[in-house]
Amino acid sequence: MLPFAEIDLELRRLLDRFKEKAPASANTHYPFGKLENDGIWVIEAGDSLQRTSVGHLFKSEVLARNIHGGFTPDVFSELCANPHTIRSIATGLVEKYFPPDEYAELLAAVGIDSPSNFDPASAFDRRLELGREYTISYVRDSVAAGSAHMQENGFIAYLGSLHNVESSGSNSLAESQALSLYYGAVYQPFPLVEDLFKALTDGIERVVILTGHAGDGKSSVALDVLKRFRGLDPKAPLTAPWLEREEAAGPAGTLTIVKDMSELASELRLDYLRQACSEPGSWLIVSNTGPLLTSLTDYAKTLELSDIESDLLGLLDRTYQAGLLDEHRCSSLPKNPVIINMTRLDNVALGAEILTRLVDHPAWSECAGCAIESACPLMLNRRAIQSAGSIPERRVRWVWQRLTAYEQRLTMRQMVAQLAFGLTGGVGCADAHDAVQSSTAAGIDRGLQLFAQMVFSEGFFGYRAGAPHPDATALRAIALTRRGTYGGPVAVDFERQLIADEGFGWSRLPMPVLGLAAHWRERAREPAGVRRRFALRRLGYVFGDAYPQRERDSETFLDAFLQSPSLRDFDAWQQAGRLKLSKSDVNRLRTTCLQVLLEFYSGFSAGQFGALRDHLYLTLRRPDQAVVQPTQLVIARLDFRDFEITYCPRRRVPVLRFDGGPTALDLPLSLPLLDYIRGREAGEIGNELSPIHAGQLEWFRAELLRATAKDRHDQDEIELLRAGIEGEITPYRFQFDETHGVLEYLQ
Repeated sequence: MLPFAEIDLELRRLLDRFKEKAPASANTHYPFGKLENDGIWVIEAGDSLQRTSVGHLFKSEVLARNIHGGFTPDVFSELCANPHTIRSIATGLVEKYFPPDEYAELLAAVGIDSPSNFDPASAFDRRLELGREYTISYVRDSVAAGSAHMQENGFIAYLGSLHNVESSGSNSLAESQALSLYYGAVYQPFPLVEDLFKALTDGIERVVILTGHAGDGKSSVALDVLKRFRGLDPKAPLTAPWLEREEAAGPAGTLTIVKDMSELASELRLDYLRQACSEPGSWLIVSNTGPLLTSLTDYAKTLELSDIESDLLGLLDRTYQAGLLDEHRCSSLPKNPVIINMTRLDNVALGAEILTRLVDHPAWSECAGCAIESACPLMLNRRAIQSAGSIPERRVRWVWQRLTAYEQRLTMRQMVAQLAFGLTGGVGCADAHDAVQSSTAAGIDRGLQLFAQMVFSEGFFGYRAGAPHPDATALRAIALTRRGTYGGPVAVDFERQLIADEGFGWSRLPMPVLGLAAHWRERAREPAGVRRRFALRRLGYVFGDAYPQRERDSETFLDAFLQSPSLRDFDAWQQAGRLKLSKSDVNRLRTTCLQVLLEFYSGFSAGQFGALRDHLYLTLRRPDQAVVQPTQLVIARLDFRDFEITYCPRRRVPVLRFDGGPTALDLPLSLPLLDYIRGREAGEIGNELSPIHAGQLEWFRAELLRATAKDRHDQDEIELLRAGIEGEITPYRFQFDETHGVLEYLQ
């Protein structure tokens, strides 16, 4: 599915070149819309588009909505599987509708050398050439406008204020967002808002406390609830700044909302808690975690309550599940206040959706008519993301998913700042205008460099045309992302294709970045082209769309880029709320998990166990693994059949469950654990777990021993595992004979 803007550019070139007397060369939207009638072509959102009385689309609407069109899936798959079919079709069309003296020239213009010789690579080179022209033409057209008056777009300035690269992050705070004209179209409501509103309007007096880190979105949730209570449009700005303490009428009396209790003096915090828990009415209180714990503990002392800290810490560690507010009640305090730690909410998917909202924001229309509109690198950046459809949002989510899983959680404010910087590259309208106007009509490289400064695949990762951006690490999200060194080499064949093919040969890049990709490919061939190769990989990751039948190559590249073999599956399971695996795949995953646990607990490889590999042996082994222990005492032997893989909707992770004891025992399979397990399965010897995740496996081992302690039917039996000279594991079983005081060998 290609954007009409891309098709329009190439088709107009062909019409102008081969049909100079064509009366309507600008009417490229006619065939774009009419091809649907032939059953080989589909148009995105076709039913919602306006049409003339004869069925033509309106070009202005198709461009404004960035409508995509393309062959039906069946036709597209056939053409990709048999590219020489393209030659047959194209040759037939040319011979039927064009004079013979135009055959060769016309076919060459679309990448087919001659009617008898079709090389798909030449079509690819033509597409790259077109992509370069697509980018450069914007600069050339704009330079021709001279030093025309710059048109300032307030939304661009708003995006700049969402990050603090230049200490201008004022609009990142909820207080400023409440008054912003642009915030409404960007704000994505937390699912928690609906649950809170229902609870606070059910006629029962309640106290709800939202806590977490600064930037988690606590005040945004409170603002949304306040607007709903007052019957205001959640997307409309407030007419005046909201106060530290706001009140609204509700079914259970007055609702009092405290915007940020952590900013208040300790005496006032204590007084607010006393009022909330002892006086009539409902309360919604926002506070950072540290001041909240101190204030709640002090309030408990006034009630002569003790040992409340452990209860509070337990509530703060509890993950919120939609609709289950009662599980977060603090029963030790009056009114049983509900305490929800927003740090425990998964905000990754919600944050990634904001990228699409920023790109599709209606305020971009303020750029219409600007002297540099067609050349503006900010607009090119937006077009590139739009042309890639849902791909950039998904790829952003994967990066954040990995950060979160590996104990580097980002707040919503930090995510939005990273997105805003990725869209603007830290520059505004004045910077873009000055840069474009300083270019010359022949400044081809300069035109590409302008776009390279802020293309999303560079800005999001904190780079600028392959080099680290000097100011980007002021943003915590980018600083953490940069630590991952995303974009390293994948494999020899991928590196060969990197400087030879579009998108490594496995993916198609959107037209707005093709010229940039071609420019970087040329620079990447140079001896000092390492940075350009990194930039190309980031470009392919953010924008690359896999060709049919090249999905395996795509998956290999994406897994290597993310440095996680399980992340894509992990994300798909979280999006679906279940394991998207066949029964055989689930059984295979269970066996793999248990064999890796067998290696972790015993120090032997699973292959050494031979026929014994269907049991999990828990042995007496030094925890520091400082010495080799070829002989180990078996404490427990568990059958693999007593384990199963299932999915926990509350934790939103798969779990390895043991059902062989009096109660079920679960080991949550976090992303780092899954990566470790799959890495070991693939033979990665150097793959190591962090201490926190290794501790989880040791915890599971201890719980397995505790759960099976009563079931060990014969405590007098001793079992040993011994590694032979060739590495094979042999079990030895002995029975203690109390009468004679000797060990009897059983096997």
